[in-house]
Amino acid sequence: MLVALILFLGSLAVGLAGSIRLIFGISAVVLALSGLVWLARGEVGVVGALVLFAHLTALQAGYLTGAYRRYGDEEP
Repeated sequence: MLVALILFLGSLAVGLAGSIRLIFGISAVVLALSGLVWLARGEVGVVGALVLFAHLTALQAGYLTGAYRRYGDEEP
């Protein structure tokens, strides 16, 4: 849960201040590193896959929330 919170808050900050290219780049790097760590630790079971999915979901939720807040504050 703590890792998911850190991922959410970090990606929220990037979503608030970053560009789309930066968000895609960091997302790809985190996805690749998370997958490598998941495989290296030998957690290739169902529970490990669900934890990996939860962490990546927290990451994407932070990006979306940050981007929404950034563009939601602009007036038309």
